[in-house]
Amino acid sequence: TMSSPKRVVSTVSPLTLSSDGSTAIPKRLWAALVIHSGFEKTSVWGEASKKKVRILSQMIANFVVDMTGKGTFKEEFVTAGGISLKEIVMKTMESKVCSSLYLCGEVIDVDGITGGFNFMNCWSTGYVAGTSAASFLLDKQTEQLSID
Repeated sequence: TMSSPKRVVSTVSPLTLSSDGSTAIPKRLWAALVIHSGFEKTSVWGEASKKKVRILSQMIANFVVDMTGKGTFKEEFVTAGGISLKEIVMKTMESKVCSSLYLCGEVIDVDGITGGFNFMNCWSTGYVAGTSAASFLLDKQTEQLSID
């Protein structure tokens, strides 16, 4: 993605999810983060200072979304798309691309009819991902204790 130093920073994210080039951060969010971190709208990667890239990296790593509540029933919706099921170990919900990363809910490319399917998907995958992540950490802790 950054192969050309003439590419505009606000339109080209170097963070990709898979070999198909899909981005890890939605385009409009990426553009807003780039501008908020001090880049001009027309800044190109070839002219990006290390300081601005570091600020952008820190902003992404520390990004927080404040939830203010939920909308009324008529405003609810389901997000389509997400991480392909082919890239997930379904038994544990661990990413095949990034080990020790457990995925669940609407970050996964699963769509269903309205009426509870999507909630059930989120709860079920959340349970599997959470228990698998906890098990992974407990195994790591036990492994560390046996080394010491």
